[in-house]
Amino acid sequence: MRSNSRYSIPIAIGTLIAATTLTGCGAKAPPPPAQPAGPPPTPTLEQLQSATVSGVFDQPVTLSGGVYEGEPPVAGASSRPRLVLWAPTLHFGDIDATEGNEAVAVLSSESGGSGTFVHVAVFGVRDGALANLGTALVGDRTKLQSLWLERGKILMDVVEAGPDDAACCPTQVARKTYAMEGGELKQLSSEVRGVLAISMLAANEWQLVEMDGQPLAAGIEAPLIHFEADKVRGFAGCNRFTAPVKETKPGEIDIGPAASTKMACPQPQMDLEQRFLAQLDAVNRYGYLAGQLALSWQDADQAGVLVFRK
Repeated sequence: MRSNSRYSIPIAIGTLIAATTLTGCGAKAPPPPAQPAGPPPTPTLEQLQSATVSGVFDQPVTLSGGVYEGEPPVAGASSRPRLVLWAPTLHFGDIDATEGNEAVAVLSSESGGSGTFVHVAVFGVRDGALANLGTALVGDRTKLQSLWLERGKILMDVVEAGPDDAACCPTQVARKTYAMEGGELKQLSSEVRGVLAISMLAANEWQLVEMDGQPLAAGIEAPLIHFEADKVRGFAGCNRFTAPVKETKPGEIDIGPAASTKMACPQPQMDLEQRFLAQLDAVNRYGYLAGQLALSWQDADQAGVLVFRK
C-alpha cells in the first residue's frame, strides 16, 4: 500500500502546534485574589497590646501584654527602658482622613532617669497588619485628665508642670490638640486653662475600679462618688453617704468623716464599704492616673490609692 506521506507531515505539525497552545494556556498564572471590599478593620485592644511603637526610643520596640522592657543601659543597672500602654485611654475614630477608624492610645515611657514621659500614638490596620501611624510627646510626668476625638483631631486636657511647680507635682491645666499632618502626628496647639482645682471633678460621677493596686472582686457593687463645692457624696457599697471636703492647695484635700445611712448588706459588700469609708477619710491628695481619678490616702504608717473611672 502506498504511503500517504504528503498528508502526514502537515498533520504532525498541526498536532504539535495544538499541543503547544494547550500547554501555554495551562501555564497561565491564576488571577490575584480579590481584595475584601470596604474599609480596613478597626484595631483591637489585643492588637495594640502587642504593637510595635516608634518615636519613643531610638529604635522601634514591640509591646508584650501592653508592656515593653528593654535591657539596662549599663550592665548590672537596676533601671531599664520601659514602655506601658494605658488601656483605659483608648479611643477609636477617623484620624487620618482615610477609610476606616484608627485607634488613639496614651503610653508612658521610662529610660532609667527620674522622668516619666507621656506620649500619644495613632494606630491603624494597613494591608492587613497593625501599623503605628504616628507618635508624639505630650510631656514629662504629665497627668491626663481626659482625651476625646473631634473632627479628626485628638484633644487632651492635661495637668503639667507650671512655671512655679516642681517636676514631681504639676498643677497647671492645659488643653493640647494633635492631628496627622504629612504622615506624622503633630501637636497643633497647647493652651493653658488654669490651675488644678477640685471643682474640675464635679462634672462627673466617679466609679471605684481599684483599691491599693487591686481591682474590685467580681460581683461586688462598686462605690460611687460625686464632688460638690464643699462636700463629697455617693454610694459606699451598701449605704449612701456624704462627707465634708476642703482643698488646702492645688492637688491636696482633706475629706472629713462620712455620715451614711444604716442599711445592712451581705458581708462582702459591708467589708468593702467599711474599708472604702476608712480610706476615704484618710485621703489627702487627688490627681490622675492613666486618665482616671486617683485619691491618695495615708493613715499612720499605711498608705494607698483609690482609683476611679468616669
